[in-house]
Amino acid sequence: MKMNVKELVKRAVRAFPCKYQMYRIARLAVRHAKPLHIDNARERLMRIHPKPAYRYKRPEFAYAQTDRDLSIIVPAYNVERFVGPCLESVLSQKTQVDFEVIVVNDGSTDGTADVIAEYAQKDDRIRVISQSNKGLSGARNTGIDQARGKALMFVDSDDMIAPTHVDALMAALRAGDCDYVTSGYADIDEAGNQIGQGKPREFMGTAWGRAYWRYVWEDVRFPEGYLYEDTILQYLIETRFTGLQVRDNGYWYRHRNSSISHVGSGNIRSIDTYWILEEMIQEAETMNIPLRDVYELTVRQCCASVFGRRQQFDKQWIPVIFAACADFLDQLQNGNDDLVLTSDLSKDMEESLKTRNYRLWNLAGYFEIVNTL
Repeated sequence: MKMNVKELVKRAVRAFPCKYQMYRIARLAVRHAKPLHIDNARERLMRIHPKPAYRYKRPEFAYAQTDRDLSIIVPAYNVERFVGPCLESVLSQKTQVDFEVIVVNDGSTDGTADVIAEYAQKDDRIRVISQSNKGLSGARNTGIDQARGKALMFVDSDDMIAPTHVDALMAALRAGDCDYVTSGYADIDEAGNQIGQGKPREFMGTAWGRAYWRYVWEDVRFPEGYLYEDTILQYLIETRFTGLQVRDNGYWYRHRNSSISHVGSGNIRSIDTYWILEEMIQEAETMNIPLRDVYELTVRQCCASVFGRRQQFDKQWIPVIFAACADFLDQLQNGNDDLVLTSDLSKDMEESLKTRNYRLWNLAGYFEIVNTL
């Protein structure tokens, strides 16, 4: 098992004493900093990268539920090197769970389609759907629409799963008083070697590494055209359904420089960090989720999530995104007197946005990132 520099740094940070006390001291130094005001921040973001055109419409499954236990959805785009090992790991599960594998070829231009076809010829549990490129959200949505199983799982096509992963998740889903279950995961490098040790999923909100009863997705789909589409889990699923943590690290998450999760500095699509918040609040309202149920989440998204993605932004965009988030929070608070925050750090984040304190916003965001390593 490899141990890279990043993992060593994380361990050192976790072991460092008195982090919170140091944060409180630093907070005193910046709490009364000069406010940063930027007029028309949202319009400035629109000029850099307009909000995606997608608008939520209540979806429908294409097929009625069958007696099949599970549908495993694998979206695939230009992954000819990795989709074979991915499918091999899925098809090699040691389980009595009756599952289908829905592979959505999302307009691949390399040899991905040929690899998928080869596996489909050998195993009739695979259903292949080919479509023009719609992005990860569009591919996942097609898979959900076509699912026939009682439960759903997602496996990204450059990742792999351990031989007992399906069994672990489905056993917990069946036994627990819950609507979905969440496993831990393990990092692997581009060659498939494990990096570090397995990790819990307390700070990583992704669609993969989970099993859901089918009804969870009855009125939920991924917002097409956006990055950070997994934000829907916190807003639209965790607020309405009951989850259970499973002691299993059988999802193997592959790190590669060309993956969809690696957005380079200055990529204008990273501004979806802000646009996805507007979309989630709109969809939550459509689904009658009270603002008070997602307000603290939104405060933390406006600070910690934006700060955590700062390396993806052009440096000139960061103050503008901060100002847009502050304006957005003002709009949410207008006329809503029942918005309550439960943690001191969330209160600091809210204060930084309400008072336009850019330095406090940076400090709170930095502390949150350090605290979740």
